[in-house]
Amino acid sequence: MAMFMLHHRHLPHECRIAFAAWRGFDSSLRHDAAFSSCVSGNGARDEHRIWWTVEAADANAALAMLPPYVAERTEVSSIGEVRIP
Repeated sequence: MAMFMLHHRHLPHECRIAFAAWRGFDSSLRHDAAFSSCVSGNGARDEHRIWWTVEAADANAALAMLPPYVAERTEVSSIGEVRIP
């Protein structure tokens, strides 16, 4: 399995839609923690972001862990650990 970073973006007024998209969507990411700027006190014009680190067979399988509304607004990057000297 490969590691991927999923980087989702939405506007502040789209928060409710992004979170509601998970209802009824079967995913191992549901009911788990994710890093997010939605609760950071961003200004009303700033984009909100959510990040997940996932293991998947490929980028398409990683995106498939997200509901369609969320996946359409998500960038996927292949990642790995690196030791910082």
